[in-house]
Amino acid sequence: MPVSETSLNDFLAAIELFDARVGGVADETWLAASPCEGWTARDVVAHCVTNLRALGDSVTGGDFFATFGNPVEGEISSAWRDARQSVSGALAAAASGDTAMVGGNAVPISAMIDGLMRDLVIHAWDLGRATGGDEKLPDALVAAATVAMAMVGDEQRVPGLYGKEVKVSGGASAQDRLIALAGRQP
Repeated sequence: MPVSETSLNDFLAAIELFDARVGGVADETWLAASPCEGWTARDVVAHCVTNLRALGDSVTGGDFFATFGNPVEGEISSAWRDARQSVSGALAAAASGDTAMVGGNAVPISAMIDGLMRDLVIHAWDLGRATGGDEKLPDALVAAATVAMAMVGDEQRVPGLYGKEVKVSGGASAQDRLIALAGRQP
């Protein structure tokens, strides 16, 4: 199934959000602990860099896992900018097909885009929390990421992916419910 205009717009908005968070990080806070167990702020960005690189591979004849998780060398802000710039090429390639390769399996490109959007939104919060930066997420992206969380099964609720859902009060904000759903303490 091709990527819907709404999903594409949400994905691009999530990239812009994450880009703004990366741009706001002071050099001395890259090694700050993040809400992702065992990860620093730099690790969060490196993870998002490998996600975008892997997207490109997955839609151009390679496999997502050929690039995903590879070490990100050098200055992390530059690595992010390079990965961000590569997205237009990946999306152009994605427009010509319906599937991406993930672990040797054909996966709908729409599911990839929605999953990466969700990841960027949640990691934008993680990065803000880790570095003392902005933690507020746009309402529209919170709603889109919450819908995309429905794709996260129990097999993905393991260290390095998503934690177990955290309980929040019935009066919690939509953002706090999303963060809790992603296994983080809002």
